[in-house]
Amino acid sequence: MLSTTAFAVEVNSVRGSTSYVKLGFSLGQMFDVLGDPESSYNHVIHDRNGWPHKATSYRYTVNGQKYTITVVDGRVYKIDWER
Repeated sequence: MLSTTAFAVEVNSVRGSTSYVKLGFSLGQMFDVLGDPESSYNHVIHDRNGWPHKATSYRYTVNGQKYTITVVDGRVYKIDWER
């Protein structure tokens, strides 16, 4: 029996077909480059001081690679690449 384990690695950018998305980009810039996501979900994250912030995570598949992009306050906060 063969088993594989997937895990996420935090990266700084995602390359789309015409440009790229990196940390700090606006939600609009992300949609312009990557288009509509496959799915999204709302959740709460906590900063280093423990304060809660509303966040939305968007799932994309780009060139066969899976990414989850988390947006907080209208800006790209985190990009995870699923390995």
